[in-house]
Amino acid sequence: MSISLFRCDDRLIHGQCIVKVLKDFHVKKILLIDDFTANNPIIKSVYQMAVPQNVSVEVVKLEDSLSLLQEAIKNNTNTLILIKDPQIAVKIFEMGLELKKEFNIGPMSNRNGTIKVTNFAYMLKEEVMATEKLHQMGVRVYLQQTNDQSSVDWSNVRDKVLSNI
Repeated sequence: MSISLFRCDDRLIHGQCIVKVLKDFHVKKILLIDDFTANNPIIKSVYQMAVPQNVSVEVVKLEDSLSLLQEAIKNNTNTLILIKDPQIAVKIFEMGLELKKEFNIGPMSNRNGTIKVTNFAYMLKEEVMATEKLHQMGVRVYLQQTNDQSSVDWSNVRDKVLSNI
């Protein structure tokens, strides 16, 4: 399997992603699955231009992602699956693909109505519930900005987070 990392980061492609994540996981391809970005040619092209030349980026809507996900699982290219929201991860895991049951939550912005999960991850109620659903599906969910920082397993914070919604 050549999916190096399945990651949720609400900023998608940004400096931290480019400098650390791509390098740490030897990523050569990013499969960015986000309906809004896929439907906005300007934002889509900004993300495609933001990565080093040796990394390819495909930006697609969820409904168009199945064949690309299947290809990423089978090929030998280190691929980063990148999404903005854990709710999309639930839908991807429900596709029945042979994905490693592991999901990384990186930075998620402090927005109106969010609950603080870690110093870098704030979630809306729907995002918390989707994360809990992933946990119930047997997916190891962990929160970590970059590989050199310690990770926090969802199983260690879920009771506290769930009690705040």
